[in-house]
Amino acid sequence: MNIILTGFMAAGKTEISKAIAAMSSYTLYDTDDMIEKKCGMSINEIFDTHGEKYFRQIEKEVVREASGFKNAVIATGGGVVLDKENIDVLRNTGIIVNLSPDFSVIRERVETARKTRPLMKNDSIDEIQKRFNDRLPFYANCDYKIKIINGRSPRSYAMEILKIAKDRHI
Repeated sequence: MNIILTGFMAAGKTEISKAIAAMSSYTLYDTDDMIEKKCGMSINEIFDTHGEKYFRQIEKEVVREASGFKNAVIATGGGVVLDKENIDVLRNTGIIVNLSPDFSVIRERVETARKTRPLMKNDSIDEIQKRFNDRLPFYANCDYKIKIINGRSPRSYAMEILKIAKDRHI
């Protein structure tokens, strides 16, 4: 079975998934990395060249591919939860853990995040907060919710998530 991490852009999915992989026998897969490899360009380039609709199509293909992995920790893109089919496919392969910061945490991380996240790069803080709020019901559809705060290490979150997985016999 797999551990799937979801959460808004800059919630910490990549760093926490790396910590889980380093501390366990889980193999790390990042859907954004898989998309970049499949397309031969960065996420920003995909959005700029082909748009969000095309990106979401490729993302759906990659999610299906990732759902076939075993004993994996899968870091997903922030919008993966917007497609119910993505969640259903992933849920069939493991537990879905939502990394859930308050918006204040995202606000502190925005400037760094703008460099690699196309849906943040040109948006005002108000537009980013609206997107964050709009996605909250989708994140609520995950199996577990982990509160994300600044100052806590990825390793500590990884230990918490691995305990959940162990308790679930994954």
